[in-house]
Amino acid sequence: MLKRTITGIVLVALVTGFFFLRKINVLYFDIMVAILAFLGTFEMIRALKSKLTVPEMCIIGLYAVIAIAFNAFFEFKVFALAALVVVMALLSLLVFDNKKTTLENTGLSLLCMLYPSTVLITMIKANALGEYSLLALLLIFIVSPCADVFAYIVGITFKGKKLCPEISPKKTISGAVGGLIGGIGGSIAIYYIVGQKIETAVPAILVFALFGLVCSLLTEFGDLVESVIKRKTGIKDMGNIFPGHGGILDRIDGILFASVFIFYAFDIIIALL
Repeated sequence: MLKRTITGIVLVALVTGFFFLRKINVLYFDIMVAILAFLGTFEMIRALKSKLTVPEMCIIGLYAVIAIAFNAFFEFKVFALAALVVVMALLSLLVFDNKKTTLENTGLSLLCMLYPSTVLITMIKANALGEYSLLALLLIFIVSPCADVFAYIVGITFKGKKLCPEISPKKTISGAVGGLIGGIGGSIAIYYIVGQKIETAVPAILVFALFGLVCSLLTEFGDLVESVIKRKTGIKDMGNIFPGHGGILDRIDGILFASVFIFYAFDIIIALL
């Protein structure tokens, strides 16, 4: 427990540091996202290495770099073209490396390209929302951890019926409810700290509560997705970079899915203003 607590504090300090650095230049935050994408992709490759060929691993790693760097520095259509070239290179292995390349490992390679690198693109885009970027990023990085912490505390306190015993035996319905409450509470806290000046057709606090609810639901769903991947690959943690916490993907599984919602929600709201 002590190791897990210390690691958690270090993680919070690192993320906070990048938030301060983005005040100097927003690209510093993009660097953090690039690190998450690269390490997360490495963890996916390691989890599935017995089913991937060396050329596929190289292409997946290349895509992780392209996905973040091209979205940080170029227009989306430039990234789309580069991504298409990478996907075509992957599919070409079905022809040029026919004996080793199967439809199964091609599909798994595409999964490694989608998760986490493609999903993390929304975090890069959220960082480029101008005056709304800080608020969007705070919702991503505060609501999900709040949901995680409250789900853990409520779950071990009240226990009760399992949520998805075949996927994640330790998760309970009480913990899931606690996670929703924690996420909503975290979002409302953000409202009182930085969001009170925002004008909406309905009371802004209700909008933030809705953000908290949806982000919490997506956080819990992302955690279940990660659990399925680990169960099907027969591993306990995606990595061991964080003592007591596992790997990068073990820490950002919920944030990934929340990031998609937050970016597109803000993008739509900004377009309507």
